[in-house]
Amino acid sequence: MTALQDRLAGTFHLVSLETRRSDGVVSHPFGEQVVGSFMFDRAGNFAVQLMGERAMAMFGTYVVDESQRTFTLTPLGANDPALIGAEVLRHVDPGDSDVAVFSTPVQVTDGMKSTTFITWRKVADA
Repeated sequence: MTALQDRLAGTFHLVSLETRRSDGVVSHPFGEQVVGSFMFDRAGNFAVQLMGERAMAMFGTYVVDESQRTFTLTPLGANDPALIGAEVLRHVDPGDSDVAVFSTPVQVTDGMKSTTFITWRKVADA
């Protein structure tokens, strides 16, 4: 099996982004017409942009936890200042050879659990 660090190195284009709640409701926090790009280099740097009904952009460093199948982003710059210096955890389902699903940790709001699933297609290796 290829190491997650090696699977991530490269450029990904967004396939879909949706939030699923424990009651079965699915929403699209950036709208249904969202585009995005996520780039990881082998030295531990990343840049990500999402654009739809709203926009999100950040860049910084990342660290992979192979045993947990996760990565943690530490933004050095972001259009949301609250993200700068924060640790942003993503779980990874590596899928087939060119598709990966990144998901957020489960969040609970008003007793309702939700997780956001972000599906990416790899378009270039680093």
